[in-house]
Amino acid sequence: MAKPHPLFLLLLCWLLSHTLVAAPGFSPQQKAVYGELLKLKVNHGRTLLPHLPQNNAGTLLLANYADFLELCVQQDAGKYEQLLAAQEERLEKLTELPQQEVWTRYAQAEVRLQAAMSKLLFGNRLSAAWDFRKAYLQYTENADKYPDFLPNKKNLGVLQVLVGSVPDKYKWFLNIIGLKGSIPQGMANLQQSTDRKNPFYQEARLLHAVILHLTEPGKEKQALGQVKALARSQQDNLLFQFVAMHLLKKTQASDEALQVYLRRPQGKSYLSFPYLHHMAADLYLFRADYPSSIQENRQFLRLHRGQHYLKSANYKLYLAYALSNHKSQAQWHFQQIAQVGVEESEEDRYAASFAQEQEPLVKPLMQARLHSDGGYYQEALQELQQLQVSAATPQAVQAEYYYRKARIYHGTDSLQQALPLYQKAIRLSEGTDLYFAPSASLQAGYIYQELQQPAKARSYFKQALSYKHHAYKNSIDAKAKLALSAM
Repeated sequence: MAKPHPLFLLLLCWLLSHTLVAAPGFSPQQKAVYGELLKLKVNHGRTLLPHLPQNNAGTLLLANYADFLELCVQQDAGKYEQLLAAQEERLEKLTELPQQEVWTRYAQAEVRLQAAMSKLLFGNRLSAAWDFRKAYLQYTENADKYPDFLPNKKNLGVLQVLVGSVPDKYKWFLNIIGLKGSIPQGMANLQQSTDRKNPFYQEARLLHAVILHLTEPGKEKQALGQVKALARSQQDNLLFQFVAMHLLKKTQASDEALQVYLRRPQGKSYLSFPYLHHMAADLYLFRADYPSSIQENRQFLRLHRGQHYLKSANYKLYLAYALSNHKSQAQWHFQQIAQVGVEESEEDRYAASFAQEQEPLVKPLMQARLHSDGGYYQEALQELQQLQVSAATPQAVQAEYYYRKARIYHGTDSLQQALPLYQKAIRLSEGTDLYFAPSASLQAGYIYQELQQPAKARSYFKQALSYKHHAYKNSIDAKAKLALSAM
């Protein structure tokens, strides 16, 4: 099974795990714990747990959620075995509770899913896959027995979307373990749970927005609007601010994302969240504020206890130093890329590939890329204008030049100008492992979707899937497959 991006694991599993605890019938004390955990005030939430009824599915799930959330956010390998053992212990306790009770069955599925995600985060893929299967089957059985139970409908919907979007090369594994997904069915289940009559409608809308953003690029604004509204309504909720910051960054709204970061709730009562500094470092890098980017990534490296994003952080530090003409510091971080961390996330794999290839940094091209990634399209175009591209220019530089220019025009809704540039980038990338061809194919598919030419859109999405080896294979394939499934 493909390993999801670690950040997505955090985002997904929080959304999957917290819906139970707001349920009607929960005591005021349990709701108070829920509120603290939801804000990432995990330690305070833990101090309240001993005052709750202990032989209770909700209390067991709350305790598991606190441990799991800490593990995902901080990725401390030193706590992995301890927290995983606690999850298994809670599963045993849940089996001793009355099995006919819907919340007990639901809590079992939730804790099992959290155990699967914990194992996946730390590289134990095979064991994670079987726990994932058990959780999925439990959700499915719950749905058959309790078809109107909204929390289960919501979580089952997410899993149906995820299983339905698994790249083809992993379908054999899903067939072996007996899992089948459906993106339309999953989205329908999610949509049903967003009605205001649902007592969990805020959480349902947040979950729906994240999945909608992943599956339907044409509805990015709708998804982002939902998340921003939730973040505004609870400005002391660090997790809501993180989700808003994440989606704003993904949609090239860097200035707004940075404002969310700067206004985020802070203090010792909140769980340390190092990845936010890594995200902020990108936002500063996009706008060419190199000192601030360096400061944020240094802070990330000081606080982070995991192995993910270490290569990426050193790569971004290399860029910040190189683009600000600090050659010795840039070279030191360039060498660090190969020496630290793991290559599990696409960020880290790309950084490792960059360091291994050791191609010279073309500053205007890199600065154009960073500006474009941040939504600073005019600045990006100005950087590209400094390059004189000809037949003598290296093929990789030519391909990236036209790809970046296409992304700039695409970002400014100049679709007819973007299309031929994407097509040129595809031609120039043929016969290489450059990701510009598959990414350009994906983006051309999106344009033809917007132009209401489904046959051409479908052709480009299939073309994006046809490329075998490139840095962003998993994410581009997933997006192309989702787009095809939605057509």
